[in-house]
Amino acid sequence: MTIDSLGAELGIYGGTLVVCFVGGLVPVVNTEIWLVTVTLLVSSPAPLPAVVVLAAVGQMLAKSLLFVTARGAASLPSGRHRERIERARVAIARWRSRPALLFVSASVGIPPFYVITLLAGGLGVRFRTFAAIGFLGRVARFGVVVALAWTGGS
Repeated sequence: MTIDSLGAELGIYGGTLVVCFVGGLVPVVNTEIWLVTVTLLVSSPAPLPAVVVLAAVGQMLAKSLLFVTARGAASLPSGRHRERIERARVAIARWRSRPALLFVSASVGIPPFYVITLLAGGLGVRFRTFAAIGFLGRVARFGVVVALAWTGGS
C-alpha cells in the first residue's frame, strides 16, 4: 500500500494515526517521511495542527505498548540478570525527578526514543510521566518537521 492509497482509504487523519502508530512500533516505518508527504500534499495549513497531534497520539499509543511490555519483561529475569536490572533501576531513578532525557529523546531522537521507551518501562519510570513527557516531545518534534516542510525549510 502506498502513501497515496493509504491516504485515499483512511484520509489524512486516519492515515496519519495508523502510519504513526506502526512507525512507533517498527523503526523502519518513518513517521517523518509521512508527515512531510502529507504536508506537501495539502493545499492549506489548516489541517496540519491536527495532523501533528494525531501523529504524536499514534506514536505514543505504540510507545505505550512497548513501555508496558518492557515493564512486564523486567520482572521476569532472575539471578545475575536480575542484579543488573536492579543496578540499572537505581541508576535511572533520577529520571523520576529530572525527566529531561526523556523529553530530549522524544523530541530530538538522541538517544533513540525507541530505546528510551524500553528502558523507561523496564526500569520503573512512572507511566504518567513517560506518557506526558513523551507526548509533548513528540508534538514538538512533529511540529518542527511539519513547519519546516510547509515553509520549505526557510
